[in-house]
Amino acid sequence: MERLLNTAPGLTIGMTVAISYALFALLLITLDRFRPASASKDDTQVELKILVFALALIGLSLAAGGVTDLVAVIAGGFKGGGDAIKRVLAPIVVGGGVLAVMLLAFLPRTNAATARGAEALALLTVGLYFFGSAIFGAYGFINGLVISASWADSSGSLSLLIVHGAIGFAALTRLGALAGWTAPVPRAPPPQYPPQGYPPQGGGYPPQGGGYPPQGGGYPPQGGGYSPQGGGYPPQGGGYPPQGGGGYPPR
Repeated sequence: MERLLNTAPGLTIGMTVAISYALFALLLITLDRFRPASASKDDTQVELKILVFALALIGLSLAAGGVTDLVAVIAGGFKGGGDAIKRVLAPIVVGGGVLAVMLLAFLPRTNAATARGAEALALLTVGLYFFGSAIFGAYGFINGLVISASWADSSGSLSLLIVHGAIGFAALTRLGALAGWTAPVPRAPPPQYPPQGYPPQGGGYPPQGGGYPPQGGGYPPQGGGYSPQGGGYPPQGGGYPPQGGGGYPPR
């Protein structure tokens, strides 16, 4: 057993994480059951779900360790050849199989879809461990570049950053979805001047020099259309009988 744990560090880490999660979850849920409005007071499958998630954590840690070693081998230029690839097959296959069986075969038979306390605590554990490990990998990678460390050491830190960072991000987004977080509201665009809906200056209403008839046309011009003062009606000196004669008899 000790030799197996030494050859598979992911298994050691997985058992440590799983046991820590189980104890932590049982403690919190037991304390929560003392509350009058506790959601887990009548949940008879809490311990079963904690066991399923704990076993899933072992499988996840084992598979993540194998994938991390595989990425390190690829980034390091396949040093070690086929033997290095063969060493990572067992953790990936066994860990991935355990994870799939727990989440796809056993978990759907529980009430995990409605009572999500055990799942939330499992996601909290996964996010905390793997994101913390990714931060450690980022520190090791940047530090290796600064001090010009060997690429073998830098590739190991880089693989830790990539694989563990992806798992931690997936746990964070899943936990956020369970908690009901919302996307940030986009900022409103700045107002436009002039405001929309009003005609722009110089348009929309008829321009001053057009649209209505021009002062010199459209309506009869001042000097035409109506009879000029000297015509149209009988001129002052004609049309009606002149004042001095004709038309009406003189007095």
